[in-house]
Amino acid sequence: MISWWSATCSCTDSQRDPPPFLEEVQSFPLGSDGTVIAVSDADGMRIRRSSSSTQGQEGFQAAPSVQPEELPPDDVPLLCVSLEPSPSSSRPSEIFAENLQREEPIEAPEDPLEEMSGWLMCYGEPSSGNRLQVTRLAKASAGTPVAGFFWKKRYIVLKNSQLLCWATQQQGPKKQAPSAILILSQLEEVAVEGKTLSLHMRNQKLALQARADTEELANKWAAAVKSHAGRAISKSLPPGWDVEAMLSSGVGGSAAKLVNKELLPSTCHPAFQKLLDHCFVCKSTKDRRGNTVPLRLEIVDAVRVQNGAAWMEYSKARTRICEKVFENNEWLKQGLDSESCSSFTNSEGRPSRIDAASQGSDSASFQWDPFGMQTPLLTSTLDLKALQEILGKTDLSSNEQWLFHGTSREAVENISDREFRLDKAGSHRGTLYGKGIYFAECATKADEYCVEDADGYCWMLLCRVALGTVMVCKEKKPSPDILEQCIAGKYDSLIGDRWTAVGTFREFILFDSDQVYPAFILRYKRWSEAAFCRCIRETAESEDTGMAAEVYPHAAILAEEHPDSTVRCRLSLLMDAHSDSVVPVLCDALKDRRRRVRLNATKALKNMAGQTTSVEALPDGSRYRRHRDGVHVVVSAVPALMSCLKDSDRFVRRAAARALERLGEHAGPAVPNLIMSLRDREEEVRAAVATALGQLGPAASEALPALLQASLDHEESVRVAALGALGFLGLSSSAVLEVLTDALRDPSSEVKSAVATALGMLSAVTAVDSLADCLSDGQSHVRAAAAKALGQIGGKHTASAVPRLTQSLKDSDHVVRRSAAVSLGRIGPFAASAATNLADAMRDGNTQVREAAATSICRLGVSERIPHNVCIQSLVKRGLSDACAEVRQAAAESLLELARSDQLGSHKSTVREAMTVRLKDENAKVRGIASTCLGLIPEDAPKKKKHKAKKKGGESGREHSPCADAETEEDLDPEGVLELEDIARLVLSLTRRVRDVRHEGILRSA
Repeated sequence: MISWWSATCSCTDSQRDPPPFLEEVQSFPLGSDGTVIAVSDADGMRIRRSSSSTQGQEGFQAAPSVQPEELPPDDVPLLCVSLEPSPSSSRPSEIFAENLQREEPIEAPEDPLEEMSGWLMCYGEPSSGNRLQVTRLAKASAGTPVAGFFWKKRYIVLKNSQLLCWATQQQGPKKQAPSAILILSQLEEVAVEGKTLSLHMRNQKLALQARADTEELANKWAAAVKSHAGRAISKSLPPGWDVEAMLSSGVGGSAAKLVNKELLPSTCHPAFQKLLDHCFVCKSTKDRRGNTVPLRLEIVDAVRVQNGAAWMEYSKARTRICEKVFENNEWLKQGLDSESCSSFTNSEGRPSRIDAASQGSDSASFQWDPFGMQTPLLTSTLDLKALQEILGKTDLSSNEQWLFHGTSREAVENISDREFRLDKAGSHRGTLYGKGIYFAECATKADEYCVEDADGYCWMLLCRVALGTVMVCKEKKPSPDILEQCIAGKYDSLIGDRWTAVGTFREFILFDSDQVYPAFILRYKRWSEAAFCRCIRETAESEDTGMAAEVYPHAAILAEEHPDSTVRCRLSLLMDAHSDSVVPVLCDALKDRRRRVRLNATKALKNMAGQTTSVEALPDGSRYRRHRDGVHVVVSAVPALMSCLKDSDRFVRRAAARALERLGEHAGPAVPNLIMSLRDREEEVRAAVATALGQLGPAASEALPALLQASLDHEESVRVAALGALGFLGLSSSAVLEVLTDALRDPSSEVKSAVATALGMLSAVTAVDSLADCLSDGQSHVRAAAAKALGQIGGKHTASAVPRLTQSLKDSDHVVRRSAAVSLGRIGPFAASAATNLADAMRDGNTQVREAAATSICRLGVSERIPHNVCIQSLVKRGLSDACAEVRQAAAESLLELARSDQLGSHKSTVREAMTVRLKDENAKVRGIASTCLGLIPEDAPKKKKHKAKKKGGESGREHSPCADAETEEDLDPEGVLELEDIARLVLSLTRRVRDVRHEGILRSA
């Protein structure tokens, strides 16, 4: 039999060769107690005496053994080797780090394990090398007369997690030391094949085989060895790992040694599903290669990976990082070594300042961030007890985090059985930050690298990653030597902050595979848009509260964050269509600890508060109508929205105020809470609350004193919202008007614009002169608001402002010109003096101005003949022939209104001809208006004949009479096109005729 070496050699650990085989041993001097003092192998390497020897103890003999006959002369005793490290090999830093990482309390003394002893035929063989032929001969010789050349009979005792070997059975009070000791804490695999028991040791290229008399006895030995080895190995592994299954190759779906894969029960799926939903950010990068972003990732299976070798290497990496952190922070190390250590550490022996920094606590006097993380990871912000119980605690001293790694199914199996390989970096996707192992905090980023298998499932790893001290790169195009910079700067990992650079994801890159442990395998499937919408509808119909609590908050997030506006609209409409079941779930989501869930649930309620009617088709072909009669069901969410006004996040408070604003008067019970929120510390919240109070209208009349006080706020946005809300309340008291009038002198143009709007809504007659003065303000939006307010006031009180409004028709800003045109129409007959100016505005280059002018002309009630003719002819010639359909429609409506009020006068025939032409207009509304107008104008309208006047000289001898002069005036055809130049010609013609009459009178008198 051969044993495994861990003794102190004359060479270094990296140079240590495999232990010699049994036939290679040349000399073995023994001590007085029978222990090997020194051994020389065939190469001359000397192995010094072991530092300790194990004293045998009497144990329970599980199987009867028979004393063998006298051993043959060539039977050499087995080598005694101690695998336990010497006390001097442990450095103080290692002991400190080990104590720092200890998370579990000291356990009670363990129950003793069952001991076994008996005779077994043993053989040591290499697992690889040039001795394959010898190994085959040894296996083939079992049970044959030549077995003695390979198999040696040894008395084996199993106790205290060790295998003790003697060449003879120990009897009597005086016992010899064992000739060989096998430390089971180094065991990697236990396999049974028939009567043969095979033991494989970790990091050694040989295995021990032992043959029992029966298969039952071999299985019994295997079970006992696993039990003892499990006790020894479990001390260096996380609690709860099935070490016996890890020692059985092939158990748990893995053929690797010291690896077990435990399929978690379905009761764990909700916790993992919440993790995927929490880490779902609906964005896409070029790594998705044009594929559609799924709307959800649904967990199917979760497997816990128990890889002993990978975990031990990972634990060493964590310890190494922890040591470096405290070496770089000598003040903390001195504090921990001093008597005041309790002030720096918590009950678990960890630095309390690290805990405070990692949890974002405001109670810490300062944020100690030795790792340079800057912002917490998305995976660390999910406070879910059920998930924490499954994942376990993280080591804060090494900056341990949970991260995702997406790849193919085959790669997932290989990584979980062995470890990550840096030589495979870049084989699946690009390496923007160099050759390293890439991880993501967002499940959607990791999903970009996943490949669907034949069944349509994807595979992803959830890994423990010891980030240590990180280097953050926020550059859009990182430097080609970013890897060298990270290593030269003594960083342990690199964060590629693409979130800050281009608005996508953060990537985490490691260049040491020992800093990663693949802890869980997640099998999931992607949900398309059609599948997700179908799930929402089916959940609403089945009234499944459990599924509703998962799907509806996730749908609310997608309805706000999805990059496709069409998808956002469809999800919003779908939730509104099933609002009876969606609203209660979203109200519960407002109490969620996650800020992202609360915020998007509030926004979803705000969107559903708007009552609209539309028909939309879903991707699966179904159609539904969004329509509400009466009070919307969102009104039931008012109490929940009121509580959100006190939320710790300012964005949630602002969204709640906006949702109450959408509900209008139905949010009346929230007025006291809104009044209190007017004193919020954030200006954007105060502004949103003031706007919401204004939208509540008269229901918020009790908020008038608070709004008046808010109108004096030092923040401009708050003053604008408060002053605007005063107009919506509709309370035109002297105090309100005085405050508004004084606010017109505010230096902020936004404030003056809001005040002008409020004065218009309140019909503040006393503020007409002040509003007229604002028509000459330097800001166009102030002039437009003032012009609009004057129109809202209207009546005779604004007649004094008509000249200023007339001047505004030539303003440089088209919005001001349009507002002035609309206001003149609202003032009505008191603005009749501006008729010719409005007619001239029909030539404006902006269609909105021409449309407003065409609409306002019919409201002036012009009675004078010339302005009346000018207005009608401008509507006929300019309006009905305009290239814009909206202008033609406005002109036709104005002429129709004049026809109804019988104000066309002598222009009926002209209007009828123009409307007849408009019956063929391309716009249906214009054709309809023309048809209606023709029905109001009689067909037998009298038409005046046109006479051509012959101009004769004074030699004709014809005398001019007053009747002839009147007829000549008729020849100018007043029903024709009369514009400003026509009026000028008419005046010139009359002047010439007066001159001719005077000249004729002079001739007669002569």
